[in-house]
Amino acid sequence: MKIFLISKKVLILVLGTLLLLETACAPSRYVKPLEHKQHAVSGSFGGPMATIPGVATIPIPFSSLGYGYGLKPKTTLYANWYTTAAVFGVIQFDAGVTQELWKNETATMGVSISPSVNFYTDIFEHNTRLYPQLDANYYYDYWHKTKESSKGKQKVKTNNFYIGCSNWFELQGTKAHEQKQKSRVIFSPQFGHTFERNKWNYTLEVKLLAPYKSNQDIVMDYVSPFGKKGAMGLYFGITYKL
Repeated sequence: MKIFLISKKVLILVLGTLLLLETACAPSRYVKPLEHKQHAVSGSFGGPMATIPGVATIPIPFSSLGYGYGLKPKTTLYANWYTTAAVFGVIQFDAGVTQELWKNETATMGVSISPSVNFYTDIFEHNTRLYPQLDANYYYDYWHKTKESSKGKQKVKTNNFYIGCSNWFELQGTKAHEQKQKSRVIFSPQFGHTFERNKWNYTLEVKLLAPYKSNQDIVMDYVSPFGKKGAMGLYFGITYKL
């Protein structure tokens, strides 16, 4: 019975977040573009920090699976399917491109942008939403290890951190209960760290979700460094490069 009650609380929390948060429930996809013609598969786990009564304070367990392709040396295409949402009857995915705008001569730092589109539809209520998104990130490689090969020195291990922002754009003029939509741009700053290896990347990211919007009078009890504003998201991502 206790397990059932916990599952019910988690169900309410997840569904409430999907419908009310209306902001990023995943980490940055590709801060640094993949190599030209490189393929990659990825997964992510995590979401806004919330207190579940009688259980714990944890990140909402959103998960997603994705694919990326290095279309050009500075351009990566990607798409992701949200697996947790699918379990609860919501078809959700995103698709976009990461474009490198600038990189220094030693390739230790750079700036990228990632325009994308987020789509979801509730198969029970038939609610459908489309959210354009634009992310921008600055990254810095502060440590790397190389090895000699027939192609000369190649990086096999790299540590880097990044900082940036995520912007969701609201296209609907009204929200729930026919209320007027006042916020057309949902801004969320972020910072993260990536351990890059020859084939595997491991990323931890903290996102400050809509830190200027009230988090009161909704289903979830969000945890936020700004008290009654926004929420703090915690995410883990893993990528395997083919």
